[in-house]
Amino acid sequence: MDRDIRVVQVGLGPMGLRIVRHILAERQGIMYVGAIDVAPELEGRDLGELAGVGPCAVPVSGDAARVFQETKPDIAIYTTVSYLKRFLPQTDVAIRNGVNVISTCEELSFPHFVDSELTARYDELCRKHGVTMLGTGITPGFLMDIRASVLTAACKDVQRIEVTRRMDATLGRQSFQQRMGVGMEMDAYRAAVAAGAIKGHVGLEMSICLIADAIGWALEEVRVMAPDPVMAGIPVASEFFTVGTGQVKGTEQQAVGIVNGEEKIRLDFAAYLGAEPSYDEVALYGTPELRARVTPSWPVDSGTVAMVVNLIPAVINACPGLLTINDLVPVSFKSGNMAGFVCQAG
Repeated sequence: MDRDIRVVQVGLGPMGLRIVRHILAERQGIMYVGAIDVAPELEGRDLGELAGVGPCAVPVSGDAARVFQETKPDIAIYTTVSYLKRFLPQTDVAIRNGVNVISTCEELSFPHFVDSELTARYDELCRKHGVTMLGTGITPGFLMDIRASVLTAACKDVQRIEVTRRMDATLGRQSFQQRMGVGMEMDAYRAAVAAGAIKGHVGLEMSICLIADAIGWALEEVRVMAPDPVMAGIPVASEFFTVGTGQVKGTEQQAVGIVNGEEKIRLDFAAYLGAEPSYDEVALYGTPELRARVTPSWPVDSGTVAMVVNLIPAVINACPGLLTINDLVPVSFKSGNMAGFVCQAG
């Protein structure tokens, strides 16, 4: 491309503004031409000023159709919602204007698992208008799925995969710590889980599906356990919360993928104040058997920003359709019939 990549930002919450700040202050060859948010108080505000990096002459608008029609961007970055059925209708206006889409929507990382019919409909819509859509992030999208899949590429055989993420929630935003139940009493935590107010980590199902899809394992079942509280044995504190002994300092949760009646994939997630050591680990059981650990655990927000921005050229270059990261990074051990991984012979 002999010009800068033209981008529209959709959604100006904390993550959206982090991406804006990073692109405006640290990246080259990419430029914002528009910004969209439904909050009326943001109408007309300068995008750069909102992100804290100074004016960039890009006003925020609530009129998505007008922004896409007038600015003709190459891609739109959506940082709006986590759930597929709320997210996909938001993208109609971008797709119909021929604009590629990349998003932090967790369920978009493997949309077939959530709603295969809706996914097929939007895949067809993307193809019709010649655009590509991708969901990505640090997890799902990298640490608990694609990283594990890529490591299997150097294996002659893989029988089982375990992925563990243990992160120090002290470093997370206040909203993240709240979602992990930090500072609650155990009974209140249990009640919040039962009511759906605390859901644990969004996207464990997607990570299991991404691993299985990459390797070629046909999942019979994906089981996601209810989140459990991690209790403080001693007082602990963050910038936002002070947690006493016997109170909740975070959350842990597990998920498994079942193939032929056997647990083939296991994900263990934990985020709590003072987690030490914090790490991200992949354990592969096969030929060879190995463990790959990164410590400390990968930062959530900066990692998500990097994944979104670094994948923009790949999305623009990709074939049209509603894709997953496996379509862009098809590097993994291949189980079973190798011919099943070939799209077109010859």
